[in-house]
Amino acid sequence: MRYRIGIVAVGLLVVAMILLLSWLRKPSEISRGQIRTTPASVTPANSFPSSGHGITAKSASPSGQRDEVHRRETVAKIMTVLANPIEFYGKVVDQNGDPVSEANVDYGTIDRFDANGSNYRGRSDEDGNFSISGIKGAVLTVGVQKEGYYNIHGKSDAAFAYGVGPDATRKEPPTKGNPAVFVLQKKGLAEPLIRAGGGQIDIPRTGEPLFIDLATGKPGRGDLQIEAWIGNSSQPRFDWRYRLSIPGGGLVERNGQFDFEAPSGGYESFVEINMPANAGRWSSDVPKQYFAKLPNGTYARFSTEFYAGDRNFIVFESYLNPTRGSRNLEFDPQKTVKVR
Repeated sequence: MRYRIGIVAVGLLVVAMILLLSWLRKPSEISRGQIRTTPASVTPANSFPSSGHGITAKSASPSGQRDEVHRRETVAKIMTVLANPIEFYGKVVDQNGDPVSEANVDYGTIDRFDANGSNYRGRSDEDGNFSISGIKGAVLTVGVQKEGYYNIHGKSDAAFAYGVGPDATRKEPPTKGNPAVFVLQKKGLAEPLIRAGGGQIDIPRTGEPLFIDLATGKPGRGDLQIEAWIGNSSQPRFDWRYRLSIPGGGLVERNGQFDFEAPSGGYESFVEINMPANAGRWSSDVPKQYFAKLPNGTYARFSTEFYAGDRNFIVFESYLNPTRGSRNLEFDPQKTVKVR
């Protein structure tokens, strides 16, 4: 499957709007009433709004003629930006800085009106290097991927400014002597794991304990205990808190995307999230991830997103290593252990 860069949908549409607004807002040019653009909800992610078709002259009067001249000048400017030559140099490395050869490279450009931009594909060489030239566009997006590696958001993909200026979402184009570096995380040796959950589980509002089985993701009985206390949720803000615990075991928060080994120590008997109504950053939902040490000597990691309100529920997913004493929790779908 072609690797899709998440920043394209927003970033490229923003580029189009900035360009149009910067050229069309001047009082001496085209008035707002004469501009019709395709609604944002249906504008292609890597194309410009249809300004070429949406600008009309009101009449053959001198004013109308001036508007037509400005329309043509504006279209000419945008076409110049869309036709900006692109020459790009990149390098793919792993988390240790070692080059990654034979990585797939996906390119996307803004180079057209009223249509998705052009797409290209490439591959890194034995030193991890790759490049593309002879293409045109206002912005180039680049994403890399390879079997056996994880993509790292913000490090495995990026956007680069060519016909427009760089900003928080678009970087300066790299050079041959200073290529853009893209990072992939090499996968480790995964052990067979039990994967469970993914659905919504309703939680009592007044502190009654609910148990979830980490091997099945089902409520009723299990090692993970959840207790919640919810205030008056009819108000825009309300007090709420919840507590997670592993009776006879323990929990420790998981923070890194690639933290796959459960720690050997530091486990707490319970963890608690407390959200008073006057909290500075109040929210009715909190996503968290934890490692769990179970009473039988096995380890698991799980994610929770707790939603407090009239319907009080949690979205839950877990990965359990059934081998006692093994703290390896890196998941390989090909090694999934099925639980009946």
